[in-house]
Amino acid sequence: MFSFANPYHTMKKLYKSRYFALALVMLTAALTMNAEIPPQPKNANELVYDYAHVIDSANLAVINDSLKNLYIYNKTQVVVLTVESLDGMEIEDYCQEVFQKWGIGDKKLNNGVLIVVKPKTETSGGKVRIHTGYGAEGALPDLLCKMIQTDSMIPAFKENNYGLAIKKAVNLITPSMKGEYPQNVATFLKEKQEEKERDSWIAVIVYVILYVLLCGLIWYFFFMPTKKDWYSIMASPLIAASISPSSSSRRSGGSSWSSSRSSGSSWSSGSSSSSSSSWSWGGGSSGGGGASSSW
Repeated sequence: MFSFANPYHTMKKLYKSRYFALALVMLTAALTMNAEIPPQPKNANELVYDYAHVIDSANLAVINDSLKNLYIYNKTQVVVLTVESLDGMEIEDYCQEVFQKWGIGDKKLNNGVLIVVKPKTETSGGKVRIHTGYGAEGALPDLLCKMIQTDSMIPAFKENNYGLAIKKAVNLITPSMKGEYPQNVATFLKEKQEEKERDSWIAVIVYVILYVLLCGLIWYFFFMPTKKDWYSIMASPLIAASISPSSSSRRSGGSSWSSSRSSGSSWSSGSSSSSSSSWSWGGGSSGGGGASSSW
């Protein structure tokens, strides 16, 4: 005698096995992805980690000194990381993982900046990203990050001069994080701000025109007065004038107002700088600001 299994239970078991397999694959991928992120360096006495071995020693020393001096100046941590591969991850996700795992920047200021470079190879293109913490986005906006890559880094990358490319970027990032924009950077930001304001005014004008047209169409189709209504509209000013208060009564009325200022609020600002170049990971975080480029 043959017995047949319940089709419903069979399909239910099949779906459960598929969900289990999918969950297993996703878990494996997540664990693999986390394992691909470089571990936080234990000896945090350097700010350049050339794991891809593409930065020459002369530029490496200059970059490290510039970034250490910036940290001494205002506790801004700019970290440079070069890797041979992103292991299949998008560079934006890779940078975010490194940023959070390492804790770049001060925990309260969130003023960290991460520069990740994946060199170009025979089988894959080169990628670079400047990834900013929350507190660094004002001094280093996304447009400026993109400009630094396009104008200063990519041309040097194409000549395989990675040290020069990163040094040029640091020479622009360092004064920017101090609020001392170089002339070309200041001009770029001013032009972009003017362009943004101009686009905003154009958008406002377009919205006003569309709003007026919409109101006109609504009035025309739903509220346009008939011939009888026109007499009421013409007579309304006369009626309003007859029942309005006299001008003398309006002039007789008065109003008074007073204002007071309080000068009791005060504030003070202070600055402090460490006398040595030693530092540690500050536990900063990032919201994903910055820009990426490829070549």
